[in-house]
Formats: sequence, structure tokens, C-alpha cells
Amino acid sequence: MFLPRYKILLLTFTTEGIVALAALFLSGFFEIKLFPLTTHLARDILLGTFWASPPLVFFVFLVSKKAVGIPMADSLRKTIITDIKGLFSETTLLDMCLISLLAGFAEELLFRGVIQVKLGIIAASIIFGFLHFLTPAYCIIAVFMGFYIGILSDVYRSILIPMHLHFIYDFGALVYLRYFVKASDT
Repeated sequence: MFLPRYKILLLTFTTEGIVALAALFLSGFFEIKLFPLTTHLARDILLGTFWASPPLVFFVFLVSKKAVGIPMADSLRKTIITDIKGLFSETTLLDMCLISLLAGFAEELLFRGVIQVKLGIIAASIIFGFLHFLTPAYCIIAVFMGFYIGILSDVYRSILIPMHLHFIYDFGALVYLRYFVKASDT
């Protein structure tokens, strides 16, 4: 799949803007306090960066040739390398940073800040997974990622950690996919 750079940015700003507005509306409706995001800025940024490492390592493994032959991983690998890599083929480093920042902020505001508070970790994780549905395997991975992020949000009582983790993961995965994975690796 290929989209021009401006369409990717427009799609991201529109989608994540709607997600952020939904989070703000729902938090007001359910009287859920979203701000301030943290009272421990440095700690939460460090923890978000640290906890982004395991999923990033998994992502690098998933798109490597070592994942070839592993049933679910192999199909997911092909989807990531052909579809997702193609989708971001025209984006710049700054574009990927903005896209990742918006996704981390808006999605975690909604999923961890509102849905998880109202419905719990499992429901928030399942909804997160289904809204990231590209393939059944991708959906399952997204559910697990949502659960992982949700646990961290609960353990540390911070929404900034999930936001920062999401940003670092997305940015790291996009940069790795864009600059270090060849389309011929499928």
C-alpha cells in the first residue's frame, strides 16, 4: 500500500485528533481527571523509554529473517514489511516522530486514561487490539501490547509512561522499518 506523504500526515492528524477529542469528551462525561499527566516527569520518561525496549526487541525479531517459518509470525512479518513499510515509504524522520508522538498521546489518553479507568485493563486491551486490526495476528499482538501498557499504567499510576512508551515504540519501529528493513526481505 502506498500513500503520498501529505495523505499519511493528514490521515494521522485527523484520526489522532478525533481520538484525542473523544478522550477529552469522554473524560468530561465520566468525570475522569486526565491532567496533569504525571507528577514525576523525569521518572516517567525514563520508565517509558525503558519499558519500550522489550516490545521493540520483539518487533526487530518479528521483521527479521529469524521469524520466517514461525506460522503466525511469518504472515505478520510479511504484512509489516509489505503493507506498513510501504505506507510509510515517503515519510521523513520528522514525520515519523510527529506521527508517533500524536499516536502515543491521543491513543493512550483514550485507552489508558478513559477506557481502562472505566472498563478495566482487559476491555481496554481488547478494544485497543481491534482498533489496530490489520490481520488477525496483528490484532492479537496489539491486544497483548495494550495489556502490557495497561499493566504499566496501573503499576506506576501514570498515564505519561504509556504515552511515552507508545511514542518510543512507534518511532523506533517506524525508523527501523523505514531505514533498516528492505522490501526484498519478505
